[in-house]
Amino acid sequence: MAAFSGAWAAKGEVLEDLQYRVDILGIPDLVRAGVVLTSLGPGRYLAKASGEAKGILAPISGHRRDSYTAEMVFRDGRLLPLVYREESQRKDKQRLKEYRFNYAEGTVELWLPKRGQMVRRWAKEMKGPVYDPVSAFYNCRLGLLGPLAPGQTLKVTGIPYPKPEEYQVRLGSQGKEGGQAMVSVPNDAFEKNEGVVFVDFDAAWVPLKAWTRFLGAGKVVAQLLPASKALKGGLPEMAGADKGEAQTAAMARRQP
Repeated sequence: MAAFSGAWAAKGEVLEDLQYRVDILGIPDLVRAGVVLTSLGPGRYLAKASGEAKGILAPISGHRRDSYTAEMVFRDGRLLPLVYREESQRKDKQRLKEYRFNYAEGTVELWLPKRGQMVRRWAKEMKGPVYDPVSAFYNCRLGLLGPLAPGQTLKVTGIPYPKPEEYQVRLGSQGKEGGQAMVSVPNDAFEKNEGVVFVDFDAAWVPLKAWTRFLGAGKVVAQLLPASKALKGGLPEMAGADKGEAQTAAMARRQP
């Protein structure tokens, strides 16, 4: 099994390519990270978040690379995940997890590689909408989970690992030039298994800067690079018959 399989290399139209420089403990550019959204055809999308160790961190980490990829379909006004894949490569070690969303049976399933093929390990009932971190990001990024005013908190149900998780997004101050948000993320890399990420975003809801603190790593800051390409005008399905109308309405609901 090869890490970062070519089968998951999107061949469609790249709609958004956000690239970030990550500084750790004040040391610049120790990680390069990115989020890429690709159209696979009408109503189908592939979003990939990835990171790669750079500089002095590269040999220390075993030249670690990670990717988190979500194949999604636009349905009922939201981006619903179909398959979510986590891949990690460090030295000669490779890890892969795949979560499949079976809407016909109302379950989310964990699949792991075994002897050259993927084998289902467990299936959990979905009692409502469930999102992986990448699909959750884009649903929030595009305002598809409903309007959110400053001071309000949006709660998003995440994949059970195998216990249920919940992401929380709380908006801070907002203005015509952008605003701030605080995101609570359940992860064992943080103290008490939950971390807080502070995000600055522009008027189009593109994350410009984010920072947090990890156990053993101290303060971590990510900054958007100038070469990034942001999504323009939202997804075609958001417009419906009147192109641009749905996106404009969504943005208007979130403006102060």
